[in-house]
Amino acid sequence: MKFAFSIPTVLAHTSSILLLISLPLITPILASNNPDECRTPKPPQLNIAADFINMGLFQLECEKDSQAAISSYTQAIKLNPEVEATYYERGNAYYKIGNYKAAVKDYTEAINKDMGRGWSDRAYWNRARAYEKLGEKQKAISDLTQVISKSQNYAEAYIRRANMYRDLGNKENAIQDYKAADKILQQQLNGVFGNGGMDSMNQEMFDTVRTELSQLGVKLPEPDLTTANILKSIAEMEVERALNSVKYNPQHPTIRQFDAQLQDLYKQLENTQLQPDKRTVKDLINNATYEKMGSLIKVRSQLTKKYTQTHPEIIFIDNGIEQLQALISRNLM
Repeated sequence: MKFAFSIPTVLAHTSSILLLISLPLITPILASNNPDECRTPKPPQLNIAADFINMGLFQLECEKDSQAAISSYTQAIKLNPEVEATYYERGNAYYKIGNYKAAVKDYTEAINKDMGRGWSDRAYWNRARAYEKLGEKQKAISDLTQVISKSQNYAEAYIRRANMYRDLGNKENAIQDYKAADKILQQQLNGVFGNGGMDSMNQEMFDTVRTELSQLGVKLPEPDLTTANILKSIAEMEVERALNSVKYNPQHPTIRQFDAQLQDLYKQLENTQLQPDKRTVKDLINNATYEKMGSLIKVRSQLTKKYTQTHPEIIFIDNGIEQLQALISRNLM
C-alpha cells in the first residue's frame, strides 16, 4: 500500500485542531516571559482607542499585569467612551486584582451600552461572579437569571444560582435549579448538543450536582449515559477497524467482525432515548483518530532513530496512518 502523504503534513494537520481556533490574523509579538502560551498580538503603536484595547489584552493575557491593563483600557475609554467591550475588559482586569466594586461598575456600564454585540451577556455572567464575591447574592441571582433567560442550556449558570439559593435558605429553588442542571449535563454528556460538552469538567459538575441534590434529600434515578457509552465505543472501534484494515482485506473475518459490531452499535445508537447531534459521532471518531495518529507519529519518530524509512515496522505505521487519514476524510464528507 502506497504511503501518499508525508509525516510532517500529518503532524501539521493534527496540531492544527487547536491552532485554528487561537491564531490571530497577524503575526503576534509574544511576551518575553511567556513565549509558548501567549498568542495575543502586541500593537506596534498606540494612537487610537483600539490600540489601547489591544495593549490591554496583551498586558492582561501575556504579561499578566492587570494594573497596566487597567491603565490601557482607561486610556481607550477616554478616547472613545462608547465602546462597551472596553468596559467589559477593564471589568475583567479589576476582577483579577480583587477590586470587585470597580468590576461591577464596569460590567454595568457594558450592559447599559449594549449594542447587540453580545458583550452584555458576558457582562451579566461576570457581574454575577463579582456580586457573589461581594456577598450580594440576591443581585448575583438576578444577573444569573438574565443569563439563563438567554441561554437555557447553560448548566453552570443553574448550578451557581442553585448554590446561592441554597446558601440563602431557599431550598425549593435550589433543588429546581440543580435538577435543571442535572438534565442539561446528562444531555451534554450524551452529545445532544454536540461533542463539546462530553468532557471531564462536565462529568465533575454532574457528580457535584448529584451530591448536592442528595444532601438536600432528593433521590434521583441512575443517570442515563447510554448514548455517551455507545458513542465512545463506536469511536474506538472505528479506529481499530481502520488500523486492522492494514493487515486484512474487507472480506477477512476480523474486518467482518468489526463491521458486524459497528452495525450493531449504530443500531443501538438509533434507539437511544437521548439522540446525539448529527455531527457528534463523526466528530468523536475524528477526535479519536487524531489522537491515535499522534501516538503513532511519536512511535514512528523513535523508530527512525534505529531503522531506515523502508523498515517493515515503519512502513506498517505509515500504512496505519494512511488508513486513519482516510477515515477522517470519509467523516468530513
